Amino acid sequence: MALKFDGNELRDGNKTLCRINGNELRDGNKTLCRINGNDIRDVNNRTLCRINGSDIRDVNNRTLIKVSDAARKIGSTSQGPSTAAMWFMFCR
Repeated sequence: MALKFDGNELRDGNKTLCRINGNELRDGNKTLCRINGNDIRDVNNRTLCRINGSDIRDVNNRTLIKVSDAARKIGSTSQGPSTAAMWFMFCR
């Protein structure tokens, strides 16, 4: 099945993979990561990746993917930090 983000949750067919709750990406009661500005951080506040211009970059500043391509992979039109967080957690 194809991933689809509806603005609130990321689904794979009938299965909900995660939901956006404020600045957190959550799977049920479990926090997967937090969005802090353009940084995506794990639950221990370590940076996983960041948005820099139109790219999603790792902690070593290497380009992982363009935000527009990540949005396409999760079935979204949004190109913000939440898109980067979902792509990083589920498509990388």
